[in-house]
Amino acid sequence: MQVTGTEAAAAVIERVRLVRSGQLTITIGTGCCESTAPFLYEDFWPGPDQEVVGEVAGVPVYAPEYLRSLYPEADGVVVDVVHDISAESLSVETEFDCRLILRAPGIDFGVDAGVTDDACAVRPTETTPTLATGGPSKVVGSLPDHLQKLRVR
Repeated sequence: MQVTGTEAAAAVIERVRLVRSGQLTITIGTGCCESTAPFLYEDFWPGPDQEVVGEVAGVPVYAPEYLRSLYPEADGVVVDVVHDISAESLSVETEFDCRLILRAPGIDFGVDAGVTDDACAVRPTETTPTLATGGPSKVVGSLPDHLQKLRVR
């Protein structure tokens, strides 16, 4: 498996490097909610089956064995970045309203190719509840009675 990065991803990592003093690493294939999304961590301790599969801006990229086995020899992915997103993640770059993502090598994801950062955005339909502002409606409700008095210590 071979992982490379775009110039945009490298620029974001350099920006992170200016505000973080620890050792930066990228890991893929270990997220609980975003399984194969790249995560940029400070002072991350790779698991026993993780190996370096590339680097972006001098930052090593780790992947576990199960993921490496899916990409024979030089096959791999490209770490890129999307901007102006509001992401909740442990990945450090989200502090700058951007998120590292994986792309297939050799595929043009530029505006000229008709693909933009919002290409996967969910757009409201006639059956999607919306607020007066046109956005999705908020979930309204309360906890069941047996959970309302629950105290966590």
